[in-house]
Amino acid sequence: MLLELLNKPVGFFLLAMTIILITPLLSERLKLPGIIGIIIGGMLIGPHGFGLMQDSDRIQFLATIGLVYLMFSAGLEVDINQFMRVRTRALVFGLITFICPQLMGMALGYILGLDWLGMILLGSAFASHTLIAFPILTKFGVTRNEAIAVTTGATVLTDIGAFIVLAVVLGAKSGGGITVSYFIQLLVMLLIFTAVIIFGLPRVGKFIFQKLTGRAVEFQFVIVVLFISAFLAELIGVHEVVGAFLAGLAVNSMLPRHSPVNSHVLFIGESFFIPVFLLYSGLITDPLTFLKSPKTIAIAVGVSIVAYASKFIAAWITAKIYKYTKSEFWTVYGLSHAQAAVTIPTLVIGLETGLFDSTLFNAAILMILLTSITSPLIVQRFAPDLKTVEADEEVLPLFGRILVPIADSKQSMGLISLASLLANSTKGKVLAVSVARDAVMDKDRDGSFTLHKDLLGRVSDLMNDPETEIEMIPRLASSHAQGILQTAHEKNASLILMGWRGKRTLRENVLGSVLDEVIWGSDTPVMIGKLELPLNSMQRVLFLVPAKTVPPIILRRMLEANIILAKALNVPLLVRTDSSYMQTFEALIAVANADHFIELEALKGHLKPEKLEHEAISSFIVLPGFGSRKRVADTLGQMPEHLAKSFDGNLAILHFDE
Repeated sequence: MLLELLNKPVGFFLLAMTIILITPLLSERLKLPGIIGIIIGGMLIGPHGFGLMQDSDRIQFLATIGLVYLMFSAGLEVDINQFMRVRTRALVFGLITFICPQLMGMALGYILGLDWLGMILLGSAFASHTLIAFPILTKFGVTRNEAIAVTTGATVLTDIGAFIVLAVVLGAKSGGGITVSYFIQLLVMLLIFTAVIIFGLPRVGKFIFQKLTGRAVEFQFVIVVLFISAFLAELIGVHEVVGAFLAGLAVNSMLPRHSPVNSHVLFIGESFFIPVFLLYSGLITDPLTFLKSPKTIAIAVGVSIVAYASKFIAAWITAKIYKYTKSEFWTVYGLSHAQAAVTIPTLVIGLETGLFDSTLFNAAILMILLTSITSPLIVQRFAPDLKTVEADEEVLPLFGRILVPIADSKQSMGLISLASLLANSTKGKVLAVSVARDAVMDKDRDGSFTLHKDLLGRVSDLMNDPETEIEMIPRLASSHAQGILQTAHEKNASLILMGWRGKRTLRENVLGSVLDEVIWGSDTPVMIGKLELPLNSMQRVLFLVPAKTVPPIILRRMLEANIILAKALNVPLLVRTDSSYMQTFEALIAVANADHFIELEALKGHLKPEKLEHEAISSFIVLPGFGSRKRVADTLGQMPEHLAKSFDGNLAILHFDE
């Protein structure tokens, strides 16, 4: 009776979610990664354990979605900027740590009697690695150490290399074997498919995000992109996981890295679909095989030796080449020998296609469990001794505590979204303040104060971003400007971010407007933004620096702020400046050594709004402001107003008082 109920939808879902909930908690209590607990949980409840869940079409369907999600998240988590910062050394280590396991894995496959396709696929299973122990490095604050950055960058190469091998092997399997003509045909189709996904989808996405707004629509669009890519991959004859991985890379370049849309997509996958796939991996594993068959034990030993030895050799060679310390070598090895994210799908696909038998699959699962245990232990032991460059650890304080005055929740959503992206990129905090006028009558004052508290509550609900640290501040003050300035002082705000309709001039104090009073009455930097388009639709940040607008001494802070803005939006930075600033910017960009694409152009002639009209839809335009009201009026004049009126785009003015 109980087994019948567990095989029905409600019982099945209850059992799966119970295992997904409990086993990671128990695993983490033992200082082991959560995935270990889910896989072991699958073994226990599967047909080779207590038989509470069978290998049915239902679990296979959900596991397939989980596999697609897993590969999508692998592409989404690739940090291209980190890779570019250490690309030469990451390329060297990536090649070594890919080729050594690939060749040793193929040699093991030859000993086991696999055919050519099986040998190649087995080698690719060892070639990649999973950064299971990376959270430990974050805890110790050593993620900017060069050796760690190189290892992280090498992960990009090993993952992409493993998927190329997987695509070729599966294409050859379905096509009847590897021939020169078939290999060329598959390679051409794969290159075209990759180009369409990587370069085409982000452009389509930016266009869609200009037309459609709303978190739900953006979320649904990303899901459609994911499964279109997976479906098209199957159409050209490769596995859907290749399309899912490429979709992750495309969305990675399409959306800001800390976009709430990414968080929502990953949350669905990481909380259900990916754990179901890990559960399924344990479900089809027979742990009793090790007791029944000495052959399985021998294969498990061989697989484990290849996994540990190949990654050890790669880490040792790289450490010798770049003269890493003992702690750096062991940390690199500990970080790079864990097998999980790409290895498990490769093994499952190999089993499903008949390239691997169940004995090899079971042995490899044991290897994954072992490496997932030893990787965190080694990193935990040696990571505290790592050194990191202090300059790399410095965080620009400008976006550390961003104060956003809230007047209307709907109009303020663009400002809150921008503040959230900037704060997340620097591990900062958003301070949302709603100022109520301290009315003469107590009744009116209390009602106004309650109204503003409700307004802040709606802002929190609309933002719906668990990653952002946000503090809601209801405030009573004699005027809105005084409330903003007093809150900025009391909360030690590093930046005030305010909205602007583009109608009032910066140099005219029209009836003591709130904007004027804050800009000219604050010692804190102020950014005023006219945000007409969704931030997800931006294709670059355009920093315009006309002649004599700011003194050279302030350019470094301006450039750093715009670099972080571009990083937060995940778009390139174009600095278009007057020729008098060119040499200064060239030196600053060279010194900054930012792991982000920065382009420098000379500003030809006077800055005219009509010349920027074709760029307004795709560019987040930033103008600098510095000093007193008179200085800004003399240098910028009415340029901001003319820009704001000439087109409907995103425009910001970043003002420093000193």
